[in-house]
Amino acid sequence: MKGYTHRGLVGKNGVVDTSLLVTDASSLEVLPSDDGFHVRQLETGDFEWWYFDIIDLEIGCVLRLAAHIGTDPLKRKIFPQLAISVKTPNIQKSLLKPYSLSEFSASQDICNVRLSDEFQACFDSFKQKGRYKLSVNTNEFSADLTFFVEIEGWKPLGNEFWIEKGKKRGAFSWIIPAPKAKVSGNFSFMNERYVLKDAIGYHDHNYWKVDSSNKLFIDNFISKWYWGRFRGRNYTIIFMDTHFRKHSITSFMLAKDNDIIHSSNNLIEVLATEMRVDEQLRTAYPARITVRSIAGDNSFTLVLNSKEIIEKKDLLDGVDPLLKGLIKSFVSKPAYYAIWADAALAIENKEILGSSVYEYMLFRTVS
Repeated sequence: MKGYTHRGLVGKNGVVDTSLLVTDASSLEVLPSDDGFHVRQLETGDFEWWYFDIIDLEIGCVLRLAAHIGTDPLKRKIFPQLAISVKTPNIQKSLLKPYSLSEFSASQDICNVRLSDEFQACFDSFKQKGRYKLSVNTNEFSADLTFFVEIEGWKPLGNEFWIEKGKKRGAFSWIIPAPKAKVSGNFSFMNERYVLKDAIGYHDHNYWKVDSSNKLFIDNFISKWYWGRFRGRNYTIIFMDTHFRKHSITSFMLAKDNDIIHSSNNLIEVLATEMRVDEQLRTAYPARITVRSIAGDNSFTLVLNSKEIIEKKDLLDGVDPLLKGLIKSFVSKPAYYAIWADAALAIENKEILGSSVYEYMLFRTVS
């Protein structure tokens, strides 16, 4: 366990020093409490996500679930919600259900998140790497799923780090307790029941926590991010490219079989090599992403080609139409896309074909 070296430490304001190495296993370890509840003061401006996804190529399914507590676009209130997107050979649909704060509960010690009696995600200490059990029972969707973690947790940014802009402050964290998991179970949607056969899962958790007296809102510091995961043959890749106003963090994990063989920050580049306009949201999204190494060890190129948008959202939904128009005309067109992709990994003089889910979150356009 933790038999790898991480290169590139994140410091104040998300600045990365790629010359620094982490070899201490205790510093790399994802603790159960890392996956617990962090934005406990529930300030407007706070966000926290517990995200799970599943790809089952045998039955042609992509399933994504996220328990989320966050702030409305005009920063007036904080509320929980459940996001579900389902892609099967016959169905492609997304659901977003809000809840009251009284219907939300979460443990500080482990991942144990509840939304009313309709959703629960819970961590079990099981064998060495752990497992997660998910239960969903809404009017439209139900599921009973177990994630058996196969690759140890990954924490490329370390613990939370604080970001300052003038007197304003916010803390950011991103951990991946389950970079790869074998998933068993079933789900039902639109009168169809699906039994998982060869499902590979993933779970991550992130939050943005504002300073209660000097709030730095997420869209005042982060302009956009790309995230994706790849699975092909015996390789697993996870990447994140988080764009701040003047710099970015590019986090990267490469695992072969079930062992992490590369972990770093700012030793890759993530390029949106083809943009496409979505006519519904009138926003451009990346139809092709190229991820490649900029360091000598574990040289690779990963190309993701969009097959289908499986979820999209105008981040100004619910805002008064006149105000929304002004924001989109003079500030930005904030939007979110989740995309299922075919992928090809060139590594070790081989081409590995596989599948990917990636996302594009745009808060603000930076000129």
